[in-house]
Amino acid sequence: MTDAPRRGLPPAGRFALTAALCSSVGQTFFIGLFGAEFRAAFGLSDAAFGTLYSSATLVSGLTVFWLGAVADHVALRRIAVVVALVLAAGAAVVATAATPLLFACGLFLLRLAGQGLLGHLAVVAAGRFATVRRGRALAMASYGFIVGEALFPFALALALESLHWRAVWWSLAAVAALVVAPLLYVLARPLVGDPSAEGDGDTPVAPPRIGRGRLLVDPTFLRILAVVLVPPVVVTALFLHQAAIAERQGWAMLAVGQAFALFAAAQFAASFAAGRLIDRFGVRPLLRIELVPLGLALLALGGLAPGPSLWAMFAGLGLTAGLNSVLAAAVWVEFYGTRQLGLVRGVYMALMVVSTALGPVALGLLLDAGVALWSIGLVVAGYAALVPPLATPGRTARRR
Repeated sequence: MTDAPRRGLPPAGRFALTAALCSSVGQTFFIGLFGAEFRAAFGLSDAAFGTLYSSATLVSGLTVFWLGAVADHVALRRIAVVVALVLAAGAAVVATAATPLLFACGLFLLRLAGQGLLGHLAVVAAGRFATVRRGRALAMASYGFIVGEALFPFALALALESLHWRAVWWSLAAVAALVVAPLLYVLARPLVGDPSAEGDGDTPVAPPRIGRGRLLVDPTFLRILAVVLVPPVVVTALFLHQAAIAERQGWAMLAVGQAFALFAAAQFAASFAAGRLIDRFGVRPLLRIELVPLGLALLALGGLAPGPSLWAMFAGLGLTAGLNSVLAAAVWVEFYGTRQLGLVRGVYMALMVVSTALGPVALGLLLDAGVALWSIGLVVAGYAALVPPLATPGRTARRR
């Protein structure tokens, strides 16, 4: 079943929005909010916490590399239920963990089901079943991520004032198993069939099949990665070490929590615009400029006073994150079609997860070594200005 051009939120959009929202439990910003509690409970330094977290993320990324293609062969409603239950299991393990090893196992399940597979299913559903205005449907998935980033930090801050952090994770496990799993099953029931069997959206014939090995050496794939991998790596590292950066910049954690609202607003505005611009102009123009706000955000850390730098950083991160949330989904459909969207995006997700596993380690080491945030900003800004215009594939690469 595909989305028809009618009023109201289409089935693919409803599922994508809900699945993306529920994936927040395994996202970096969510886990990073418990950073102080985790470090105290398991005796971890900033670098040790980053390394443990990144190790769990790395293993989950390698798992997604092989599991991503399941979305091309198994009914969406069945996969969604299994992934929701894995998310519940991860939350339960974190709630009961007594050692760093068990804590790492819980993180692995959270990252696999949350950041990995649940977000993957949201984007695949929107890209495959929304054959009309696909850019806007893919934007719906990004709205789910944005809503989670806007609501959960404040909600968790309130919850931690009255509940122990382990009780919070027990509650999350119960909600994932008893509410999220059946809800996703119901929302996914209309999403059946294979729209690519009749052509691939705006093309009459679907592109030829491509294997994982060939994809990993495909020049177009690699050039796209040089752009779309940067935002998740940088944002993940900054969010996981938000407390350490706040100490350097003199930010109050309450102000950081409030700045997440600005991040969410900027991300929403950028993803809203990106969905419409992609439907009209394609992905290439936006790929060339999407890293510019990110570069300016990092420069603000050393170039502005502490107060303005907080808001400038979160605004810039939000704009690039919003653009990337839609671009990193639409670009695979534009160049590789929907028939193997699960496989192609699964490979991308694996590489994204692996790269985001390295980001927190690198930033943690830089912070421990006393490297100035201004220096880090200069490197990121230079990359943002020079690489995307050169790396963006030309028109001759489309649908080879």
